[in-house]
Amino acid sequence: MAGLYEVWQRAEVSRRLDVLSGFIAMCVAGDDSARDRLARLVADAGAALSASPPDLTAAADRLDELVRWADTEWADHPYRPAEARPDEADRQTRDYAKDLRHAALPTHVRDEMGRIELSLEVRFLALCRRPGLDCRIRQDVYYVAGRAAMALDLGYWEVAEQEVRRMEQVGSVEPQQSRCC
Repeated sequence: MAGLYEVWQRAEVSRRLDVLSGFIAMCVAGDDSARDRLARLVADAGAALSASPPDLTAAADRLDELVRWADTEWADHPYRPAEARPDEADRQTRDYAKDLRHAALPTHVRDEMGRIELSLEVRFLALCRRPGLDCRIRQDVYYVAGRAAMALDLGYWEVAEQEVRRMEQVGSVEPQQSRCC
């Protein structure tokens, strides 16, 4: 299975390629030769990303060609997608990376992860709805639930399952007298 850094790089190129190619497709809708050029560039980038191992350099080169094309033809276009801020770009890339990582997992692992994800959500909501839950315990439940979700995002279902059990232990502590939330 591909390493996490490689998956992240593929996801980043894929995200930028999807956004920019969608914009360019809108701009060249009536121009057959431009549509053919776009289709060729996107297909070449897709083939490079799908190769085993992925050719990130070739995919990035096709992406750079699309960027130059957009900068040349539509730099002042009101709907030209601006580069996302770093935090937003990371969130979007994370979604792409999760999809790539998830697709690379065997079916039985994906099924097990789905079961754990559902268990996490149900148990998390039950703990959060518990009356009289101390603020510190609630914060700990949120933190441990976040760790479980992160483990699932990365494909580590055994760790996620441990964190769900840990979350239940944290949430089962008796509330203290003083409440801060």
